[in-house]
Amino acid sequence: MRKKGLIGKKLLSVITVLAVCGSVLGGCGSSADTAASGTAPADSAAAETGEAGAFDFASVSDVKFPLKEKLNMTVFVYATTTGGGTYQDNYVTDWIEEKTNIHLDFVYDVDGDDAKTKLNLVMTDPASMPDIFLATNWTKSEVQSYGQQGLLLPLNDYLKDAPNWNKMNEESPMRKADLVMSDGNIYTYGDQNECYHCRYQNRMYIYKPWVDALNGGKIPETTDELYDFLVKVKNEDPNGNGIADEIPMTGFIGGWATDPTVWMINSFIQCNNPLSNTNPTVGAGLVVKDGKIEYSVMKEEYREALRFMSKLYKEGLLDNQTFTQDNTQFSAALKNEDAHLVAMYPAGAPQNDEFWANKDGEWQDWEVIEPVAGPEGIRLTAKGLDNYFGSSIGSISANCKYPEIAVALFDFMATEEGTNVQAFGPEGLGWDWTTEGTSLAGGTPTYQKYVIPEDYDWLGNGWEKEYPDKHRTWVSDANVRCSSARFRGEMKIEDPAHDTEYYLQAAAEKYSKYDPGDDTIVPNLVFEGQDAQTISEGTLTIGGYVNQATVQFVTGDLDVD
Repeated sequence: MRKKGLIGKKLLSVITVLAVCGSVLGGCGSSADTAASGTAPADSAAAETGEAGAFDFASVSDVKFPLKEKLNMTVFVYATTTGGGTYQDNYVTDWIEEKTNIHLDFVYDVDGDDAKTKLNLVMTDPASMPDIFLATNWTKSEVQSYGQQGLLLPLNDYLKDAPNWNKMNEESPMRKADLVMSDGNIYTYGDQNECYHCRYQNRMYIYKPWVDALNGGKIPETTDELYDFLVKVKNEDPNGNGIADEIPMTGFIGGWATDPTVWMINSFIQCNNPLSNTNPTVGAGLVVKDGKIEYSVMKEEYREALRFMSKLYKEGLLDNQTFTQDNTQFSAALKNEDAHLVAMYPAGAPQNDEFWANKDGEWQDWEVIEPVAGPEGIRLTAKGLDNYFGSSIGSISANCKYPEIAVALFDFMATEEGTNVQAFGPEGLGWDWTTEGTSLAGGTPTYQKYVIPEDYDWLGNGWEKEYPDKHRTWVSDANVRCSSARFRGEMKIEDPAHDTEYYLQAAAEKYSKYDPGDDTIVPNLVFEGQDAQTISEGTLTIGGYVNQATVQFVTGDLDVD
């Protein structure tokens, strides 16, 4: 492991907007001051003549790191979950400076309501804007509005010559479309954090011992077979306690994909509108068919799905507590100490503490059941889109004098090495390259991650600085990364038999066979002005009513017919 001297200390502390303005007036083209760079800054006359060539590049692909002279770039980051103040004196920041000769000056490193307030102040005073907005949590509409006001630079022309950006788009065909605004411009470099198992998060689990006892080990593959199995659970006392206390299928509203409706509806018609989902779905309930957007709930097939679920509910095969219980009651049914009670439940992951602790446990008696085929042969899974816009990753203000270098910096950070450093810290300490063992996707790994002990002695191990826990990496939602499903799948898994990520990856691979296709899914579109308001209000009003009515149809409070 190399241990190089890490350069730079936080020199500017933001006390007033005036201090921000002073630092920004130096601009993206200014050299860092003497103390930060260790060298005298180039004077303005030299910068205007021969030495200016250190920062002048015709395109992004022409930029070579490290730069011949140190360049100061001012940055705003909405540092979610850190409380703010962790980016300036951070290993990743120092590593970037070492590799690129760019000193990132985080004039704003804030969190929560403070971040929103200060960001609004900055945008109402364009002279105070930093060179780079690393992460802001702007909406797409906000980004486009600032771009059209001339506050953010369109990046289209710069990105044409950004090799890693284009490489990511080739690997992730939906990525570029997620970053192009409705005016045709791109104002954010964007993210690539593909969670493969999150794409297919609406999964169902079945208790294998009861499948063996009641069904000869055959897991249901159709709605008819599912119904027959649930009837056996209800009537044949599989827990053997002589009490009719078995719960054939249960769930609850409010957890990670813990309601059973969307799983069953996809046996009748394509639907990506789970009632319970802590990872909100874009375009919920909407489907693209023959180039037109349709609303699944308006179809006869959706009515058939409601009839089927209502039948299960009325016959006691779907727990009558499903739509009223909370997580505590749901968990109590699954973990009942007197006798096993539940045959099936929906969730993004097994509901068991040992599962999350990577230990043996009762979760190993459960199996992921694949989607079942409905009466017309429909057998689909709900699929969610990856979010490449992220927390509005990587915008460049109109104040930046050298946008080619700023985009090249993003492109440098979005290498596989840069991705790992941002996420895990120093190579050799937080992670390493490797070709030994088993990867997340089940093949040969290319890298592995480590946990840096909280009491790690940085100075005693030859480093020039101590990096407390929050100062070793960058917050995940402010990373500029190339974490594709393929790259994430190449991470080494130490113990596949007990690893949560490995388990969820395998579960998603089962469900991927029933993928409805990206061309059927409505992307995260951008709307402006009154349209944006109308869409927002409609989503809440209509979507809320549909969800409420779906429950009422299932429980019989509304008549499907």
